[in-house]
Amino acid sequence: MNVPEVTFKSRIGDNQSLGGGCSIGGEWKDINTNDLFKNKKVVLFSLPGAYTPTCSSQQVPGYEDKYGELKKYVDEVYCLSVNDSFVMNAWFRDQNITKVKPIGDGEGKFTRGMDMLVNKPKQGFGMRSWRYSAFIDNCEVVKIFVEDGKNNESNDDDPFKVSDVDTMLNYLKG
Repeated sequence: MNVPEVTFKSRIGDNQSLGGGCSIGGEWKDINTNDLFKNKKVVLFSLPGAYTPTCSSQQVPGYEDKYGELKKYVDEVYCLSVNDSFVMNAWFRDQNITKVKPIGDGEGKFTRGMDMLVNKPKQGFGMRSWRYSAFIDNCEVVKIFVEDGKNNESNDDDPFKVSDVDTMLNYLKG
């Protein structure tokens, strides 16, 4: 399976703080999937939302901490969420994430194309990404680790067993 072809609306150069994590002053930049994945080996991990407990305390910091190890096998490591670019950038600034790159899939187009878009009404999230990680080589999804229980039901299941950095590293090490 190839990654879906979409254009992400990203923000660059937002360096004027309005307080509370909000920054402005930059500009919009369209980035498409070829910019991110073509002729590259990439680890992509996706999660339900910025500023959420498991994402902020375990998944993102885990990938950030082991970024150097991952870079022995891949060209880049991306974190994707169905949040806009302002939110993703503010979250990464607040978490002091400087190595892993954020991708805001605000409309969920990429996530829908990966068949990972799920409804999370119990949390009031609406449509979000199911938690997964993937090894992508030149736009082809070579290996994907999807958390059990993917659903569109009104529950609060959010397993975190196989989309962690150690599972990905073990796979990459062979």
